[in-house]
Amino acid sequence: MSAPVIALELQLEAAAAAFDPGARVGGVARWTAPVAPRGMELRLLWTLQGKWERDLRIAETIALPDPQASERRRFFLALPLAPYSFRGTLLALEWTLELVALPGEEKTSVPLVLAPGRRAIDLYHRDLRK
Repeated sequence: MSAPVIALELQLEAAAAAFDPGARVGGVARWTAPVAPRGMELRLLWTLQGKWERDLRIAETIALPDPQASERRRFFLALPLAPYSFRGTLLALEWTLELVALPGEEKTSVPLVLAPGRRAIDLYHRDLRK
């Protein structure tokens, strides 16, 4: 017997998913399931991805209490001041906002850029200029 399926959607208010450090982000989280999930969470996390390793850190978790089987909830959160999004030849740091259904950890996500000027720092092109 297969597990119940939950449909998850995460939509940001901003047209682009790129933000200055400390910016306020808003959006809508939607889900539909056969039965109400035990819990729903928004997780803001960053991932440091290297050629051979991956390190993930959860910067913030926002509980969405008492979820119904089908629901739409608005959310707002303040982004941290650091670390900045960057890309290089051997290493990249990427931000993600996830909507997670509990207890099964089913999720959907939206990639974010968090850096001054709303652009990931490009270490690759800096490396080429040397």
